[in-house]
Amino acid sequence: MRHSIAVILLALLGTAHSQTLALDLKGSRINLDARASAEVDNDVMHATLFVEMEDADAGKLAEKVNQATNDSLKMAKAFTGLRTKTSGYSTYPVTDKGKIVRWRSRSEISVEGEDFGRMADAIGQLQALMQLGAVNFAVSPAKRAKAEEALTQSAIADFLRKAEAATKGFKGSKFSVLEATVSADSGSLPPPRPMVMMKSASSSESGAPNFEAGSSRITVTVNGAILIPR
Repeated sequence: MRHSIAVILLALLGTAHSQTLALDLKGSRINLDARASAEVDNDVMHATLFVEMEDADAGKLAEKVNQATNDSLKMAKAFTGLRTKTSGYSTYPVTDKGKIVRWRSRSEISVEGEDFGRMADAIGQLQALMQLGAVNFAVSPAKRAKAEEALTQSAIADFLRKAEAATKGFKGSKFSVLEATVSADSGSLPPPRPMVMMKSASSSESGAPNFEAGSSRITVTVNGAILIPR
């Protein structure tokens, strides 16, 4: 009997709690979004260089491509502060009337760093061994995190401003934030630059390209819902 009474009491309490929540949620639910954006200077430079060769002898071809790649990596690693790695390698046959007549190989390395002057010097020297495939720029993780932190506060402030405006428009006296999601988006990045302007041959650093890093747009968005009680 006591067990039955306890079950009944729990059921009544659960119903009362549900009714209280229902009463608390009575009002106008409004969905809002707010965002804050900023142009942030790119501080990381990334370059892709490659060597592509052909030979009728696949073994000799691999030897030549590997040698060029290894020499390039050694040269790039001599520049302190830059990060270098192999980023691609492929070999495939070249056919004529269904028969393999020669082989073609392509090897890529990537070089990355924050010192643009040093990067330009490295690229200029590396082009004696490899071709420049593409150059692009980005915001470093640390700088991006700092920018997103500031933009998050601005986006939240804008969300609350819109919430207050909506509350006033709906003749309410207060509002409650029911839910909110904060997300960051780096936006559309410019495509890699396959070509760059070269310095004149008379320059003391002949072959070192001129670069302009530009900026990336970072956006933080707050999506959420508020409740204006009635």
